[in-house]
Amino acid sequence: MTSLNPLDFDLVVVFGVVIVTALVARATQLPITALEILAGILLAFFFSFQLPVGTDAILTLGALLIVFLAGIETNVAFLRAHFRKAMVMGLGGFLVPFVGLLLVLVYVVRAPLLVSVIGATVLADTSISIVYTTLQQYDLTNLPFGRLVLAATLSVNLVEDLAITTTTFLSAPAFVFTLGVLAALAVAAILLPRLARRVSGPGSPVTFSNLPARTLLFSLALLALLSALVGVPGILFVFLMGLIFSQWVDEPFIVDMRKLAFALFVPVYFLAVGLRVDLGFVLANWPLLIVLAGAATVLKIAAIFPLAARFMGRRLAGPVSVLMNARLTSATVILVLTLGLGLLTSRWYSLFVTVVALLALGSSISLRGFDGFRSTQGARALFGGGRTPSEGLPTT
Repeated sequence: MTSLNPLDFDLVVVFGVVIVTALVARATQLPITALEILAGILLAFFFSFQLPVGTDAILTLGALLIVFLAGIETNVAFLRAHFRKAMVMGLGGFLVPFVGLLLVLVYVVRAPLLVSVIGATVLADTSISIVYTTLQQYDLTNLPFGRLVLAATLSVNLVEDLAITTTTFLSAPAFVFTLGVLAALAVAAILLPRLARRVSGPGSPVTFSNLPARTLLFSLALLALLSALVGVPGILFVFLMGLIFSQWVDEPFIVDMRKLAFALFVPVYFLAVGLRVDLGFVLANWPLLIVLAGAATVLKIAAIFPLAARFMGRRLAGPVSVLMNARLTSATVILVLTLGLGLLTSRWYSLFVTVVALLALGSSISLRGFDGFRSTQGARALFGGGRTPSEGLPTT
């Protein structure tokens, strides 16, 4: 009998766990990604389970693929048509909690400045994955309400990505070299989608069916390499690349990439996010955990509620605020990348990831307290009624 390769056993455990989390998510209607993080935390704490050395690069690629999918699934036309409303909600929904959390981390928690900026950024997040899947679950995505909430959430993510890229850029050594690499990232984000289009377009002599997907993975790997050169997360440029891709790719390509991402990269990525958490440290510092989770919730809802009331009406402001209080996707991507780049310690990472996972679950559970989120019919009645997607939203 040959010796067992540890990677073979690890893969069986990983995919067995993600099947269990999928079943739990289906039964409870809780966000599967948050459950995968919690599963990873428990595996690491009770069984000291860890992924083998060498998987970090694949996890980074998975993180960037998640950001790319957020960009490619953006409805650019709707975002343009409602740019002012989306940006006002996005800026307010990010900047108010960001500033408040930064003050809490610097003056109350006494965290280092760079750690405070990273923590304030991720805890001011709104999860595009949870917002999108919740709207899909209740058949609200194509209503004016759903589109505006998605546009506002994307605006939060865009500002968030810009904030973390700018901060880490300004704190990086070798300013000129870093600036040059960031310029190369911007150029790559613009040109690589055109490369994919050229090699797979109708005029191309190459007809290999999955060439666009291969080109995309090469593009993400190149962006990850350039980001690692200067220690600056390149998620802003990956999101930009997704937006550019969205202008010309067809639905089958998006479906194929979504299947690839959610079958392999996404579950392994979120499980690995949890595996890196030091639960013993988090439990020993539970008062700080409560302070951060409470401050993040109060600041986010206080920022979103008046804006949602202005653009959607007071009747919808409560559920919108609770829905947009969820953190997850961009927040974990930033934490994974900054941990891997050495900008964040394992203990701060553990604390922030746990807060993010708790807020994701708490938002999903709290949302069910509203009548509109107890059934699909109730949601349609509250948020859309008999209107068609082309009809407007209330402005008072």
